[in-house]
Amino acid sequence: MSVMSRKISLFISDLDGTIVETEDYHRLAYNALFAELGLSKSWTKHDYMDRLQTMGGNKFREVFAWLGLPEEKYEETKQQLYEHKTRLYAQLITGDLRSGRLGLRPGICRLFREVQDAGIPIAIATACVGWAAVEVVTAGLGQEFLDSLAVLCGGESTERKKPHPDIYLLVARKAGVPAGKCVVLEDTRHGMLAAKAAGMHCVVTPSEFALDHDLSEADKVVTNLETPTALSLADFDRLVL
Repeated sequence: MSVMSRKISLFISDLDGTIVETEDYHRLAYNALFAELGLSKSWTKHDYMDRLQTMGGNKFREVFAWLGLPEEKYEETKQQLYEHKTRLYAQLITGDLRSGRLGLRPGICRLFREVQDAGIPIAIATACVGWAAVEVVTAGLGQEFLDSLAVLCGGESTERKKPHPDIYLLVARKAGVPAGKCVVLEDTRHGMLAAKAAGMHCVVTPSEFALDHDLSEADKVVTNLETPTALSLADFDRLVL
């Protein structure tokens, strides 16, 4: 299929769990935070999966309760906890990406090269704060890839988070592309619902913590971009009318 006949105008990818299997690094960062705060707490994978059912600040509300601080300190403390946990997360994951202990999910590099070779811009829309997303993308895909992105929007970009469509609509608006001409690569139900609510087409490769999610509303669900068979740009293009 020639570049001129492509129906996709923008390829948007989530980051955590989609480009790289990072979800457990969030749990590890929380546990590191608890240790630094002197809390005798530790979340298992099961504990963390239960908390992932709700996006937003509920995890920090729980941590705040453990600290026993007055309620008027909540907003200030929540922001401090969030910033420190994010720094721990970025340190853990970028360190493992650079050392080779962690790699990208199967097929990511191949598909991104195919998208770029076709002249289609790539954007990233993530719940991760922007500066941390930049560090993870750079460590995993390199500075050249980061510089090539049409848009990168972090979680602070919109007040409402996934499953609301706001971040995807913002990315499309910044890129100057109609939502209906965007395809999205996601890994969770929250992300898939956000993409579909934005009027976009969505392919889901479930991450470790999303294997039991209801993904029936996705346009396509595969184990990863190489399994059961390699998913190509043409497969994404066929989703767009």
